[in-house]
Amino acid sequence: MALDYLQLKALKLPVVRDSYGRDRCILYALSVGAGLGDKAPLNDELALLYEEQLQTLPAMACVVGYAGFWMRDARYGLNWRRIVHGEQRLQIKKALPVEATLYGSTHVLSVSDRGEGKGAVVVMARELRDEAGDLVACVEQTNFCRGDGGYSAGNSQRSDPLPEPVERAPQRSCDLEIRLPTARNQAAIYRLNGDRNPLHVDARAARDAGFSAPILHGAATVGMVNRALRCVQPESSREVLSDFRVRFSGVFYPGDTMRVQLWADGDQAAFRCISENSGSEIAYGKAQWERQ
Repeated sequence: MALDYLQLKALKLPVVRDSYGRDRCILYALSVGAGLGDKAPLNDELALLYEEQLQTLPAMACVVGYAGFWMRDARYGLNWRRIVHGEQRLQIKKALPVEATLYGSTHVLSVSDRGEGKGAVVVMARELRDEAGDLVACVEQTNFCRGDGGYSAGNSQRSDPLPEPVERAPQRSCDLEIRLPTARNQAAIYRLNGDRNPLHVDARAARDAGFSAPILHGAATVGMVNRALRCVQPESSREVLSDFRVRFSGVFYPGDTMRVQLWADGDQAAFRCISENSGSEIAYGKAQWERQ
C-alpha cells in the first residue's frame, strides 16, 4: 500500500488534553540526561530535578499534548518501520510552567515526494494552548519516510514543496563545547514521554529500520541541546528561548557521549552535535531568545 497523500492532508486527530505537574517535568529532564553531566558548567542541574526550585526545559513542549505514534495507522499507507525523525522546529510563545493543563492540536502541514528510492517527507505541526485558549507553543516535526518515495507517480499536485532547510553552524571554531554523556537505558526512559516507536528499544525493530541497534530519539537530542544552551543563554532572567530548529544529520546510540559545539551571538546561538564514539555529526541548528 502506497502513502495516501489525501488521507494525510485531511488528518484530523482528536485534541489531546494534557495535565502535568512537577514529577512529569523531572521525568522529562531525566529522560534527556539531566544530572549526568560530570564536568562544569553542567555538573549542577538541580533546578531541573528538584521540585523546590524547579525549572522546565522549553523542549518539554515537544512531548506535551503529543498525539502518539499515529503514523503507524494503516489508513495512511506509510511504511512506518522506516520512518525517522528528520527535523524539529519549536516556537515558544509563553514559558512552560511546572504545572499546567495544555491542549495539543495536531495536523499535517505538507507531504513531499522525493522520488522512488529517495523517500517522502511528512511535516506535521502541533499547537499547544492553555485553558484560556492562549497559544503557548508551536511544535513542527519533519519525518523522513524512507520507504515511501515515488508515491505520487508523477502527479505533482500530490507533492508539496519541501520545507525550508535548517541553517548549518558557522565554519569557524566554536565558542564553547559541552560534553553530554547518556545512559545505556536513555531511550527506554525517554519512551515514557509517549514516543513508543519500537526502533528505540527493540533490537529487531531497529534492524528492520536499517540500524545496528536501538537509537536514541531525535526529540531526546532536542532536550539535550536545550540543556547545553542554558550555558550561553543571555543573563537577563526575562530572556527565554523562543525559537529552536534542528536538523538530525546522523544517528546516536544510548551510552555514547554527545559533544555539543556552541556559537553564541547575543540573543542567538548556533550548535552542532557530534558523537564522541564515532566522531560523526548527529545534528545541527539554531536557537534564539526573546524578552518576555
